[in-house]
Amino acid sequence: MDITFVTGNKKKVSELNRILDTDFAHTALDLPEIQSLDLEEVVQAKAKAAYAKLGTPVVVEDTSLTFNALGKLPGTFIKFFAQELDYDGLCQLLEGKEDRSAVVRACIALYDGTDMHVFAGECNGTIAYTPHEGEGFGFDCIFIPEGYGKTWSEMDNDVKDSMSHRARALQKFAAYLETV
Repeated sequence: MDITFVTGNKKKVSELNRILDTDFAHTALDLPEIQSLDLEEVVQAKAKAAYAKLGTPVVVEDTSLTFNALGKLPGTFIKFFAQELDYDGLCQLLEGKEDRSAVVRACIALYDGTDMHVFAGECNGTIAYTPHEGEGFGFDCIFIPEGYGKTWSEMDNDVKDSMSHRARALQKFAAYLETV
Protein backbone atom coordinates (compact mmCIF):
# COMPACT_ATOMS: atom_id res chain seq x y z
CA MET A 1 0.00 0.00 0.00
CA ASP A 2 1.40 3.42 -0.96
CA ILE A 3 0.96 5.73 2.01
CA THR A 4 1.82 9.40 2.26
CA PHE A 5 2.85 10.80 5.62
CA VAL A 6 1.27 14.24 5.85
CA THR A 7 3.22 16.73 7.95
CA GLY A 8 5.07 19.95 7.55
CA ASN A 9 7.46 18.98 10.33
CA LYS A 10 10.60 17.50 8.77
CA LYS A 11 11.86 16.42 12.20
CA LYS A 12 8.75 14.24 12.63
CA VAL A 13 9.44 12.66 9.23
CA SER A 14 13.04 12.02 10.21
CA GLU A 15 12.00 10.49 13.53
CA LEU A 16 9.34 8.27 11.92
CA ASN A 17 11.76 7.01 9.28
CA ARG A 18 14.51 6.46 11.87
CA ILE A 19 12.27 4.53 14.26
CA LEU A 20 10.63 2.40 11.55
CA ASP A 21 13.79 2.14 9.42
CA THR A 22 11.79 3.26 6.39
CA ASP A 23 11.71 6.07 3.88
CA PHE A 24 8.09 7.20 3.89
CA ALA A 25 7.10 9.74 1.28
CA HIS A 26 5.72 12.85 2.91
CA THR A 27 4.00 16.03 1.94
CA ALA A 28 3.14 19.20 3.78
CA LEU A 29 -0.49 20.25 3.56
CA ASP A 30 -2.28 23.11 5.22
CA LEU A 31 -4.93 21.18 7.14
CA PRO A 32 -7.59 22.57 9.41
CA GLU A 33 -6.99 21.74 13.05
CA ILE A 34 -10.21 21.21 14.94
CA GLN A 35 -10.51 22.56 18.46
CA SER A 36 -10.73 19.56 20.71
CA LEU A 37 -8.88 18.19 23.70
CA ASP A 38 -9.54 14.67 22.35
CA LEU A 39 -6.35 13.74 20.50
CA GLU A 40 -7.95 10.85 18.62
CA GLU A 41 -10.69 13.15 17.34
CA VAL A 42 -8.03 15.64 16.15
CA VAL A 43 -6.01 13.06 14.17
CA GLN A 44 -9.09 11.51 12.62
CA ALA A 45 -10.26 14.91 11.38
CA LYS A 46 -6.77 15.68 10.02
CA ALA A 47 -6.59 12.30 8.27
CA LYS A 48 -9.95 12.83 6.58
CA ALA A 49 -8.94 16.33 5.47
CA ALA A 50 -5.60 15.06 4.12
CA TYR A 51 -7.28 12.23 2.25
CA ALA A 52 -9.83 14.66 0.76
CA LYS A 53 -6.95 16.76 -0.64
CA LEU A 54 -4.74 13.89 -1.89
CA GLY A 55 -7.16 11.07 -2.68
CA THR A 56 -4.61 8.45 -1.60
CA PRO A 57 -4.00 6.64 1.71
CA VAL A 58 -2.53 9.00 4.30
CA VAL A 59 -0.92 8.90 7.70
CA VAL A 60 -1.10 11.85 10.06
CA GLU A 61 0.29 12.22 13.55
CA ASP A 62 -0.49 14.61 16.35
CA THR A 63 0.69 14.96 19.89
CA SER A 64 -0.61 16.26 23.18
CA LEU A 65 1.24 17.25 26.33
CA THR A 66 -0.89 17.37 29.45
CA PHE A 67 0.30 18.97 32.66
CA ASN A 68 -1.59 16.99 35.30
CA ALA A 69 -1.83 20.05 37.59
CA LEU A 70 -3.69 21.90 34.81
CA GLY A 71 -6.34 19.31 34.03
CA LYS A 72 -6.31 18.55 30.31
CA LEU A 73 -4.15 21.53 29.35
CA PRO A 74 -2.21 22.35 27.31
CA GLY A 75 -3.10 18.99 25.75
CA THR A 76 -3.69 19.09 22.00
CA PHE A 77 -3.11 22.86 22.08
CA ILE A 78 0.56 22.44 23.06
CA LYS A 79 1.79 23.86 19.74
CA PHE A 80 -0.19 27.06 20.29
CA PHE A 81 0.83 27.35 23.96
CA ALA A 82 4.49 26.96 22.94
CA GLN A 83 4.15 29.57 20.16
CA GLU A 84 2.57 32.05 22.55
CA LEU A 85 4.55 31.38 25.74
CA ASP A 86 7.74 29.68 24.47
CA TYR A 87 9.20 26.83 26.54
CA ASP A 88 10.25 29.07 29.44
CA GLY A 89 6.66 30.23 29.71
CA LEU A 90 5.38 26.66 29.64
CA CYS A 91 7.65 25.78 32.56
CA GLN A 92 6.42 28.85 34.42
CA LEU A 93 2.81 27.68 34.11
CA LEU A 94 3.66 25.19 36.85
CA GLU A 95 5.42 27.70 39.12
CA GLY A 96 4.20 27.20 42.66
CA LYS A 97 2.59 23.87 41.79
CA GLU A 98 3.72 20.81 43.70
CA ASP A 99 2.67 18.52 40.87
CA ARG A 100 4.91 18.85 37.80
CA SER A 101 3.85 15.48 36.37
CA ALA A 102 2.87 15.30 32.73
CA VAL A 103 1.71 12.85 30.09
CA VAL A 104 2.75 12.98 26.44
CA ARG A 105 0.49 11.23 23.96
CA ALA A 106 0.86 10.57 20.25
CA CYS A 107 -1.83 9.35 17.89
CA ILE A 108 -1.15 8.18 14.38
CA ALA A 109 -4.11 7.85 12.03
CA LEU A 110 -4.04 5.82 8.82
CA TYR A 111 -6.95 6.55 6.49
CA ASP A 112 -7.59 5.11 3.04
CA GLY A 113 -10.91 6.83 2.35
CA THR A 114 -12.89 3.97 3.90
CA ASP A 115 -11.14 2.59 6.95
CA MET A 116 -9.62 4.62 9.76
CA HIS A 117 -7.00 3.05 12.02
CA VAL A 118 -5.61 4.94 15.01
CA PHE A 119 -2.49 3.93 16.92
CA ALA A 120 -1.72 5.61 20.24
CA GLY A 121 1.29 5.74 22.51
CA GLU A 122 2.05 7.63 25.68
CA CYS A 123 4.83 8.37 28.11
CA ASN A 124 4.62 9.69 31.66
CA GLY A 125 7.10 12.12 33.08
CA THR A 126 7.58 15.56 34.57
CA ILE A 127 8.12 19.09 33.32
CA ALA A 128 11.54 20.65 33.90
CA TYR A 129 11.82 23.91 35.82
CA THR A 130 13.57 25.48 32.81
CA PRO A 131 14.18 24.35 29.21
CA HIS A 132 17.33 22.29 28.63
CA GLU A 133 19.49 22.70 25.55
CA GLY A 134 20.18 19.75 23.30
CA GLU A 135 18.85 17.84 20.32
CA GLY A 136 15.24 17.02 19.67
CA PHE A 137 12.38 19.29 18.75
CA GLY A 138 9.23 20.76 20.17
CA PHE A 139 8.79 20.23 23.88
CA ASP A 140 11.67 17.73 24.10
CA CYS A 141 13.58 20.47 25.96
CA ILE A 142 11.12 20.48 28.90
CA PHE A 143 9.85 16.88 29.16
CA ILE A 144 11.68 14.50 31.51
CA PRO A 145 10.45 10.91 31.03
CA GLU A 146 9.66 8.85 34.11
CA GLY A 147 12.72 7.06 35.44
CA TYR A 148 15.20 9.50 33.89
CA GLY A 149 16.91 12.61 35.20
CA LYS A 150 17.16 14.54 31.95
CA THR A 151 14.94 15.83 29.18
CA TRP A 152 14.47 14.14 25.83
CA SER A 153 16.53 16.89 24.21
CA GLU A 154 19.51 15.83 26.36
CA MET A 155 19.22 12.15 25.42
CA ASP A 156 20.63 10.18 22.53
CA ASN A 157 18.01 9.37 19.89
CA ASP A 158 18.34 5.64 20.65
CA VAL A 159 17.32 6.20 24.27
CA LYS A 160 14.43 8.52 23.42
CA ASP A 161 13.26 6.21 20.61
CA SER A 162 13.14 3.27 23.01
CA MET A 163 10.33 4.80 25.09
CA SER A 164 8.84 7.91 23.55
CA HIS A 165 5.13 8.38 22.96
CA ARG A 166 5.70 8.51 19.20
CA ALA A 167 7.86 5.38 19.22
CA ARG A 168 5.16 3.46 21.08
CA ALA A 169 2.48 4.57 18.62
CA LEU A 170 4.77 3.79 15.67
CA GLN A 171 5.43 0.28 16.98
CA LYS A 172 1.67 -0.39 16.89
CA PHE A 173 1.42 1.19 13.43
CA ALA A 174 4.31 -0.96 12.13
CA ALA A 175 2.76 -4.12 13.59
CA TYR A 176 -0.48 -3.31 11.77
CA LEU A 177 1.34 -2.71 8.47
CA GLU A 178 2.87 -6.17 8.71
CA THR A 179 -0.65 -7.65 8.67
CA VAL A 180 -1.83 -5.90 5.48
